[in-house]
Amino acid sequence: MQANKHLLRSTAEVVGVVVLAEAVSTLLLPLMIPQLPTFATHLLGMAVTLLIAAPLLIFRLMSIWDKKLAPVKLNVSTDVLRPVAVVLVCGVALTAGSAYWMACEANRQSEVAFDALSDRVKTEVARRMKEFEDGLKSLRGLHEASEELTLEEFREYCRVVDPQVCFQGAMGQGFIRSVKKDSADQFMTWAEENLGEGFQIKTAGDLDRYDDYFVICHIEPLADNRAAWGLDVGSETNRRVAAEKARATGVPTLTAKINLVQDQLNHNGFLYYLAVYQTGVPLDTPQQREAAFLGWVYMPITSELALDGILASGDGKVDVMVYDTMAIDASNKLFCDHGYPFEDENKKHSYLPIFAKTFPLVFGGRQWTVQISSNPNFDTSGIFLRPFITTVIGALLTVLFAAMVWNMGTSRQRAVRLAESMTHDLKTAKEEAEEGFRRFTTIFENVPVGVNVLDEDGRVVETNPAGLELWEAHSEEEIQGHTLLDQIPKPLHGRVIRSLCDAMAGQACRVEFQMTGLRGANRLIELHAVAFENPTLKYKKPYLLAAMRDVTHQRKAEADLRDAREKAEEANQSKSEFLANMSHEIRTPMTAILGYTDLLAEQGQADQDNPDRMEYIDTIRRNGEHLLMIINDILDLSKIEAGKMTVESVPMRVDSLVRDVMELMQVKAAAKGLMLDSIVENKIPMIIDSDPVRLRQILVNLLGNAIKFTEIGRVRLRVCYVQAEHSLQLSVEDTGIGMNDEQQQRLFQAFVQADNSTARRFGGTGLGLRISKRLAQMLGGDIAVTSEPDVGSVFCVSLKLEKINESNWLTPDEASTTTTKKVEVDDSPKQPVEALKGMRILLAEDGPDNVRLISFHLRKAGAEVTTVENGKLTIEQLTKDGTVDGPLEEPARFDLILTDMQMPEMDGYQSTSRLRDKGCTLPVVALTAHAMAGDLQKCLDAGCTDYTTKPIDRKRLIEVLQQYHPEAMQSAVI
Repeated sequence: MQANKHLLRSTAEVVGVVVLAEAVSTLLLPLMIPQLPTFATHLLGMAVTLLIAAPLLIFRLMSIWDKKLAPVKLNVSTDVLRPVAVVLVCGVALTAGSAYWMACEANRQSEVAFDALSDRVKTEVARRMKEFEDGLKSLRGLHEASEELTLEEFREYCRVVDPQVCFQGAMGQGFIRSVKKDSADQFMTWAEENLGEGFQIKTAGDLDRYDDYFVICHIEPLADNRAAWGLDVGSETNRRVAAEKARATGVPTLTAKINLVQDQLNHNGFLYYLAVYQTGVPLDTPQQREAAFLGWVYMPITSELALDGILASGDGKVDVMVYDTMAIDASNKLFCDHGYPFEDENKKHSYLPIFAKTFPLVFGGRQWTVQISSNPNFDTSGIFLRPFITTVIGALLTVLFAAMVWNMGTSRQRAVRLAESMTHDLKTAKEEAEEGFRRFTTIFENVPVGVNVLDEDGRVVETNPAGLELWEAHSEEEIQGHTLLDQIPKPLHGRVIRSLCDAMAGQACRVEFQMTGLRGANRLIELHAVAFENPTLKYKKPYLLAAMRDVTHQRKAEADLRDAREKAEEANQSKSEFLANMSHEIRTPMTAILGYTDLLAEQGQADQDNPDRMEYIDTIRRNGEHLLMIINDILDLSKIEAGKMTVESVPMRVDSLVRDVMELMQVKAAAKGLMLDSIVENKIPMIIDSDPVRLRQILVNLLGNAIKFTEIGRVRLRVCYVQAEHSLQLSVEDTGIGMNDEQQQRLFQAFVQADNSTARRFGGTGLGLRISKRLAQMLGGDIAVTSEPDVGSVFCVSLKLEKINESNWLTPDEASTTTTKKVEVDDSPKQPVEALKGMRILLAEDGPDNVRLISFHLRKAGAEVTTVENGKLTIEQLTKDGTVDGPLEEPARFDLILTDMQMPEMDGYQSTSRLRDKGCTLPVVALTAHAMAGDLQKCLDAGCTDYTTKPIDRKRLIEVLQQYHPEAMQSAVI
């Protein structure tokens, strides 16, 4: 048994050493030889693992071998360990040095091979672009050789020099003339005589933007390029800029990346221009070239076809990407091809090339960027086998030689101590057996668990004092001969017998049952049993050792705890449902209150006879919005306390957020005659990862409180970055009433303000600071406050930030957010009066007040509105037979469904899901008063296309519905 335990422990140590070596090699190898191929990394990783683990493995393997040979533990002297250590250190050092040199040499050879492939690809790209230049120069020579090139001559030339055959990627070749607008009629007369019927000037942008046209007169083959025939390339910026540059310089000129009008496959394309001048005149200056200018020869080219097959020059071992300009960005990509076919897209995106190079190339006056990187075809080179084989052989030789030295040193010690070890082991075994018997007896007598020895028939042979207590017996003689079944109810006999049989068969045994003691007490007993054999005089056959424990009180406590947890979960669920229902029940009437207030306000503006009317209406609207804000604060606090509030972590600009908040709060500050400004003290990060919505909510709360509690003076937002703490701090300072220490201690409690007098004087729920502090903590920061009565307060929001990139800093001047300027009037264009004109809308809403309000807004915007009271009626309006189970009408009588989500008989979730199951494709906009987390996502999951919340924001409602107007959707498709 001891030998098996030692073997098991040694095996575990060997496995641990190998795992540790693997981890070390994984971290060490990339530092020594970065950017190795995956294949080479696996090979060298295995070799380095073996090399690191070998010195530790040899000692453990030798100890296992010694344990098998001799039962006596061998204390190895330093005379044996010293030569073994020298062999291991020297072998490891020599092997590591050789393998490292070979790996570095292999990496260098791979880089040289990659450079050669990259040069070949780069040269092939340049050669193909040179072919286009040569073709343009040849075509220019044709125009310069002819006094006026006719259409037939041009077509004859193109039949001989077919652009689609001679120039890979060219869709054609043609000639462009510059036509002044005042001579357009004369040009069209000439075109009818020389270019054929059907010729018209077409535009690629704004035809009337410039004073002249750059018209494509000739283009061959015409069948494939008819969409470009007569196109004014000067009407589009990229085409015009390149054409004017070609005219001014006289050299071939490329456009930026464009979409060719004749390309039906929407490839990345560009135009190659070459200006044509009169012969025999000087062309030294731009003015001379402008005077002698006749037109342009050009080629429309698709980059994908022009560079197709370029990987052949790299033997398929590299990937090539070509970008227009130096910016490596997806919007500038002209060409992309991969030489290795990945079977899995995840592997394709996660693959990191060993080598990658970027070459700037200039074609037609534009700078292209060619990016070449290696792929797995390049990585599978076998040159990395040599360092792997060297490492393996070196490690094996080191291990074998060290083992031989170890064996020679320990053989003599083993022989000398063998006899002493045997004697010592016998003595130790006897002492351990006696000690074990004493320990067992002590445990047996004092363990607080009833331990019973049972025979094959389940009769009690022996028990301990705790067992006597469970049996309610005064002595062992009183229970000897009794069986467990005598004290257990008959319905439980079968289960107990099966468990005892399992224990006798060597299987795990655990069973609970009700047991009645000899004195009549009932207990719930947990029994564990195990079989054993003891060849002593007392136990000559198999017996069961049964441990019995009274679990009556424990099971009762567990049941009580389970009931309490279920009640707590039910209470929490009831709270969430209550908040959701209260949100709906309060926001629904608020929709009517605020909506009809807006309608009264619109009518009141025209009523000049009653000036107090608008003041009354504003009072209703202001108090309604204040009530809605209180509802939102209560719901936010409930979500935070329930752990359902979530925050995002997205890139956001700090200066933009501060500027927006300051502009928002400027109105409130101006109304009280307060100065509101912001100061950036030092360099701050430009972009951080945080939640802009929640951070904005925190700042609005803090600035709103500062303005509310300040009567005279100023409110300032101070922004700074604390380098020592790696934190961004936004401090709100005011010159208000201030607070004492006692007031500050209870400041962040829910429904609590500084003191009762403050609550009466300034109002409020006391939730804003509680919510702000919890949100700041969820964003990884906190809010601290310092204050002095009658002097003012400072609330500081600190956000911990990770390491900031050097390019991600703003100076105080760059991040200036001064907001002392007057609030600007919104001059944005007003929403069209009949933005929904002709739109047929089915409105499902059960509240009559909201039906009238929403219908009024929709009809005022020009929509045709049909109303129903629940989801069942919604479906019936859309079916042929007017029933819920009937098929849908084709085509539908409505353009959009606007549905409340909580209605009697059938709610909006159910009706939307059933409509989607029937195949309904109409846009469905959810109208929900719920504000709890997940409610909006629930609408989308049910099949809704979009949503808007209650209370109704008329402008927002019209904007959402206008997106799905049939005319808007048709133009989007086009």
